[in-house]
Amino acid sequence: MVSIIFIFCGFAVLMFAEWRYVRFSRKSQRALRGKTPGLLPGHTALQAAGYIAIAAGMLISLLHEGLALHIPPLVRTISLCIGLLGGALLVWTVFIEIPVGAKKHAVEPGCTYHYGSYGMCRHPGFWWFLMLTLGVALWKSDFYAFLLFFFENALNLLLILLQDKYTFIVQFRDYQEYQKKVPFLLPAPKQDG
Repeated sequence: MVSIIFIFCGFAVLMFAEWRYVRFSRKSQRALRGKTPGLLPGHTALQAAGYIAIAAGMLISLLHEGLALHIPPLVRTISLCIGLLGGALLVWTVFIEIPVGAKKHAVEPGCTYHYGSYGMCRHPGFWWFLMLTLGVALWKSDFYAFLLFFFENALNLLLILLQDKYTFIVQFRDYQEYQKKVPFLLPAPKQDG
C-alpha cells in the first residue's frame, strides 16, 4: 500500500508541475508576446520530486510479498531483462536523448526535438515505462505487482495526455506542427520533410 501512495503522489506532483506551468504561461502570455515561457522557478525540482517518489514507490513494491503467481523461472528471467532494458531506454529517451540530440541537431530553445525516437512517436518513453513495469511485474510474479503495473501505466498515460493537450502546446512554439507530423503513441517511421 505504501508503494501505491508513493507512486500516486509522484504522478500527482508531476501533474501539478504541468498544471502550474500552463497556468503561469497563460497568465504571462501578453508579457511574452509570442515567445515561449522559460522554466518556472522550482519546476525542475517539482519534476525531480515526482520522479523520485515514483521510483521509490516502485522500489518499495519489490519488498512487498503478495499472492504468488506461477510463472516459469525462464519467463521470469526474460521478463527481468525486458524490464531492465525498458528502464535503460526510459532513462536514455527522457533524460539523455533530448539534451544530447538537441545540441547535435541545433534545436532552438522553445522548439520540439523531433529526431531519433521522438521522430517516430511523440511519447516514446511511454513504451519504455510499459516495458519496465511489465518486466518487473512478471519477474516479481505476484498479484500485487500486476495491480501496480496497471495503476502506474494508467497514471502515466493520464500524465502524457495532459502534457500533449495542454503543457507542450505552450512550452514549445512548434508543438502543434509536431503533432500533425508525428503520431501520439503508436510509432511510425519518420517521414522526411
